[in-house]
Amino acid sequence: SGSSCVRPQVLRPPAPEPARRRGSCGEERSPGRGRPPVLDMAGGSLARTLHSLDQFRQVSRDLTRGTLTGGIFTAIAYALLLLLLIAELGAFLRTTYQTNVVMDQNQDELMQINFDITLFDLPCKYLKLGVWDKFGEQKMNSTDLFHYIPIDHTGQVRGMAYTKEEITALESVDAHSDVSEEEKKELDADWSSSSDHFKHNDFNAAVTYHDFTLVNFFAEWCVHCRKFSPMWSEAAEKISEKMTFKNADGQDATVKFLKMNCVDFTSVCQQAKIAAFPSVRLYKRDGTYEAFQQKRSIDNIIGFLTASIRNSHLIIARHHMIFSEGCQVQGVLSVPRVPGHFYLVAEPFGDLTVNPAMTNVSHRVNHLSFGNRGIPKDKLPKEVLEHNTPLDGRTFIVQRFHEAPQHYLKVVSTHIEGLGSFYQMTHTNRVRKLHRDGGETNRAPQARFVYDMSPMSIVVKSKSKRWYEFLTSLFAILGGAFTVVELTSGAVDTVGSAVKEALGKNN
Repeated sequence: SGSSCVRPQVLRPPAPEPARRRGSCGEERSPGRGRPPVLDMAGGSLARTLHSLDQFRQVSRDLTRGTLTGGIFTAIAYALLLLLLIAELGAFLRTTYQTNVVMDQNQDELMQINFDITLFDLPCKYLKLGVWDKFGEQKMNSTDLFHYIPIDHTGQVRGMAYTKEEITALESVDAHSDVSEEEKKELDADWSSSSDHFKHNDFNAAVTYHDFTLVNFFAEWCVHCRKFSPMWSEAAEKISEKMTFKNADGQDATVKFLKMNCVDFTSVCQQAKIAAFPSVRLYKRDGTYEAFQQKRSIDNIIGFLTASIRNSHLIIARHHMIFSEGCQVQGVLSVPRVPGHFYLVAEPFGDLTVNPAMTNVSHRVNHLSFGNRGIPKDKLPKEVLEHNTPLDGRTFIVQRFHEAPQHYLKVVSTHIEGLGSFYQMTHTNRVRKLHRDGGETNRAPQARFVYDMSPMSIVVKSKSKRWYEFLTSLFAILGGAFTVVELTSGAVDTVGSAVKEALGKNN
């Protein structure tokens, strides 16, 4: 009756049989044989659970596209991430130090001083090492810990003694450079009255202050002195420190005019052996003089000065070494932990006595430290090492008589975890001048090292990053850097697209 459509049969090839596995003895096994079905079910359940837990889902590359801007920023991101990784790794491997200031709890009674000092112009036989503290002078019972090593301070040039003229000239130059403005006015003032505001204490200093000084010795009761006074004033106005003369070395020189009232300053004139008035003398810097014996006139005074100065040689002296050797002294001192100092000074040797004025204690500090020297320097922090031996290799020179370098050290106890305790110090120095008017010119200058203990102590602790701090900061830095670069790339791409669209609409 009715017809129906019959779906044609499609011939399919037979399904291939599952590959069979072979056992250890060669027998064939079907898949899954030998593994319990429970494990297969558990493995599939775990895989499905992890798939559903995935928070880093991948987007097919077919749904994304690469851009030139993205490529540039990706290269920048990789370079930046590598740089930050290296920097963070270096910070993790580097050890830093943390310092704390606390009250000093060091209970040691003694402190060790290690020194190695070279004196350039003082032989070992004249050298004395002394120690003084708040308890008084310490006696050196043994010299086993000290070593005195004679050295040649120049290598070729040997020392030579000062001549009398050199000493006088150098002392005069030193005195000239030491005066203040008030003292200069005192030395330049006329000795015409004892009632003026000047002190007039040292006539020899006044006549040797300048290279040449012309002095008029007068008495107020002398008639010839009163007649000569106007001419003297006119000559002084014209010549004193204004007219130049040539000395025997061809150098320019000036003359200072000075008046001496032998009534008010009788003792000074008696010491100068003034027998007649007026008497005019030309004094030189070395204290010698030449008397003016011609007829008193300005022209004759000028002629006298010209001839006298033309025949005079100025002594050009320099400070130099007087001994042919120096001394290197090195050793260890154990002193109480109280303020004090140790010093190096010249002393007599046998029947030989050194002139204190000639003592030269210029020196070089090869090494100076406090405490135990057993701590290796390569394990000390750089900041601590700088204050452990701040004087090492430094040289301190004096150029004049009656002077000595002096050092002032503030010693600070320091403890480093794992290394032990030692001392740091701060250093200042000055050159001490022994004053002539204080009776100190006969004292030998000392190279003095003054030390004082700080009531505070420094504790140094090493500090480094822990591994979890390193990982936390590393992920934060790398993730933040990548996110910033990604946002920048997206912003640049968005702006570029918006510009292109705007240009397309305008066209």
